[in-house]
Amino acid sequence: MAENKNKGFISQMLQQYGEEWIVSLRPEDIQRNAKRISKDMTKGNINYEQQGRFFLDRKFIENLIIGLRNELEINSLNYNACVFQQTYQQYIYPNSILHPNMGEHIQHLKAVCTIYQTIIDRLEAVKETGNIGYFADLSGILYSYRQHLNY
Repeated sequence: MAENKNKGFISQMLQQYGEEWIVSLRPEDIQRNAKRISKDMTKGNINYEQQGRFFLDRKFIENLIIGLRNELEINSLNYNACVFQQTYQQYIYPNSILHPNMGEHIQHLKAVCTIYQTIIDRLEAVKETGNIGYFADLSGILYSYRQHLNY
């Protein structure tokens, strides 16, 4: 597990730019990398004992939340559109052949939305309290969703 912790976004930034990497990061850089950071959080690639302090930085956590909310909105819209399409097609054309992978795709989008919402909830809790302990069981909670992060 320690090997994976060295491959995450934060570890890479520390290696490339040193301890003050977060100061030079622009809000749009954080938002653009939100997806990657969420993947690291889900897969347990962040050592919160050593790197948790970066989540206490207001600019970092606020822009991470913004980036993840954007991803959640995109995936929620896709999920709703797919569910609508499947329901509409079944109702209007009951004997028609549905897209063979639509059900799997809907489940995938639902799982991705669950991942983003769970992480956003934890980030909001850390932002409000300053307690990075909210991340302690995050990768364990999201363990069963890891296969949905191959994006």
